Amino acid sequence: MKISAFNPLKPQKISIFLLIALTALLFIHTSHVLASSINTESEQRWAEQLEDNIVTGDPLYLPSGADKQSENTFFAIFTPETTEKALGAIILIHGTGAHPDWGDVIHPLRVELPDKGWATLSIQVPLIYPDKKNPQSRKEVIEASLPRIQTAIEYLKPNYSKIVIVAHSFGTLMALDYLQKHASDTLPDDDTPVIKAAVIIGTPSQGKDIPLNSPAMIEKITIPLLDLYGSNDLNSVMNSAKARKKAAHKAGNQQYRQSKTLGANHFYLGLDEELVNYVHHWLKKTLDKYQ
Repeated sequence: MKISAFNPLKPQKISIFLLIALTALLFIHTSHVLASSINTESEQRWAEQLEDNIVTGDPLYLPSGADKQSENTFFAIFTPETTEKALGAIILIHGTGAHPDWGDVIHPLRVELPDKGWATLSIQVPLIYPDKKNPQSRKEVIEASLPRIQTAIEYLKPNYSKIVIVAHSFGTLMALDYLQKHASDTLPDDDTPVIKAAVIIGTPSQGKDIPLNSPAMIEKITIPLLDLYGSNDLNSVMNSAKARKKAAHKAGNQQYRQSKTLGANHFYLGLDEELVNYVHHWLKKTLDKYQ
């Protein structure tokens, strides 16, 4: 009787097997870390509270990624222009811990700009857990916001040729990261930028590296950019103001404007009307060149 010998795996095959296994484990661990940085529970609570209480605008659930049939969605509020002719559409990006109808800065812009000719699409961007506000978690949350901004752009494209981004606080880092990565994106029919302009309000700088370093990102952006902050703003906003301005000059961005609002704090409390009018007039003047 012939007994078949047991052939163990060759050493190199064992090495390859271990490498594949370790790679898989690393991928699972990385995915878990990314997922654990994003506070989906708070997002869901905000959406449930807001959906049935929106007076002005329409609540939406947009796909989180490129797949329009994806079950992964995020909350947004679309408010069409109330004027006969639209001046354009604005994507609104809120700050950390907030939502698309946040009372300070976001809500006044969202509901009042439509009366001046601007449609607004205020999106829920990823939130971070309060106990995970470390640099790596902040970077992951910013990175996770990019597909949502892209989805918002695709939602508006069929009906609006002039799309701009207006962001507040931590949301400005998300906006700047998107813009510096998509600086060369143009429309196929007229070769103009997809995003015609941007407004950043109360922009912090929270680290040395992109996407936490706002001046480093501004160095890569050449579209019209309005940089607003208050004279009583957060230290991280005021201390980086000169660096942001210097970065825009280094980029050769002649359409960059920085303005300090006297008496304004980080949330422009008591200055809603002034903020809305300033944003409206600057955008209208800036976009008038596009027919």
